Amino acid sequence: MPFGPTSMMCVERTLADGVRAGMATGFGVATVHLTYSALALVGGMTLLSKPENASLLAFAAGLLLLYFAARLWRRELVVATPNGISPSFARSYCAAICFGFLNPVTPALCAAALTAFASQIAAPGGLLLVGVFAGSLAWWSALSLGISRLRQRLNLATLGLANRGAGVLLAILGLSMLLKSFEGLTHIAS
Repeated sequence: MPFGPTSMMCVERTLADGVRAGMATGFGVATVHLTYSALALVGGMTLLSKPENASLLAFAAGLLLLYFAARLWRRELVVATPNGISPSFARSYCAAICFGFLNPVTPALCAAALTAFASQIAAPGGLLLVGVFAGSLAWWSALSLGISRLRQRLNLATLGLANRGAGVLLAILGLSMLLKSFEGLTHIAS
């Protein structure tokens, strides 16, 4: 798993809202990986391989990344306490699914991984999908648990700086996605 916008979101949610929110985010992303892998397995990647579809997806992803960057920048951090109110598991899960589906790197990685390993895997398609989900869930769980351990050693100033840094990185990624989508759309128009 590469460290990109989805990983930053999982880390940020774990730091800001605790391990439960991080685990829900990881579960949502694993669900997206399962869905994209299933689509790739049955050949649905041809739809996403069309330049106009890829450009529109990049545009939507860019806007979403900018939205999350703005939220991170403005977010007031509070150290979560056992009695504190953090987002529900369902809310974190659903937000991760929306974010994951709009991340244009995810379908490409799922298709590439399945293509690269399909000839080396003896498991039928259904078992392959179970393996993709289990592997993804294991990664996101390990990331969330690791970050939650680190979280206990950080103070609010450091967490705030990490949040601002993640916001800046998401803004840069969002702007690059918007530029990429505009380039793709102008290339299609010409």
